[in-house]
Amino acid sequence: MTTQAALTAAQLRADLDSCPAGASGWKRFEEVALDALSYLFVPPLRPPTPQAHTYSNVERRDAVFPNRHLDPSSNWGIFRQDLEARMIAVEFKNYDKTGIGREEVDQTANYLRRPWGRLALLCTNVEPSKSAHIRRNSIFSDDKKAILFITKADLGEMLDMKDRGEDPSDLIMDIYEAFLIQHE
Repeated sequence: MTTQAALTAAQLRADLDSCPAGASGWKRFEEVALDALSYLFVPPLRPPTPQAHTYSNVERRDAVFPNRHLDPSSNWGIFRQDLEARMIAVEFKNYDKTGIGREEVDQTANYLRRPWGRLALLCTNVEPSKSAHIRRNSIFSDDKKAILFITKADLGEMLDMKDRGEDPSDLIMDIYEAFLIQHE
């Protein structure tokens, strides 16, 4: 890894750690987390569209990453094959006093429409609540939509993986497979 890339990963880690929780830091968390995901996954994913909204402006997603991978030997190709993940919606939540609950999971699930596929990332500064996990399981049972919880700690681990020359999407796949194992 080049020195510039190492500095970028280190800076992203520092920026993530310096984001205050709650309303005062929500915008900064969204910007830094999106920068981290872009650093980690572009390429192989295409650059994201931030604040992607529907034609009528009724819905707005925090970010959308196009996934053009069809090769099932790559993690993104597996997601494309298994979940038809053509467009990967990402929602960012930077909470302090309230937890990540079922409402946030429902909001994210509503963005997954057939042309997009059935994979979304809910990127959070804190671990989601038990009710969020239960609701996510219900959505997967009913609609086969997979909503993966990606915490600030997960982002840090993926930055470390990239520093070591590993594929950070392996952690996304690990999170997905752990979800499949615990799903009921």
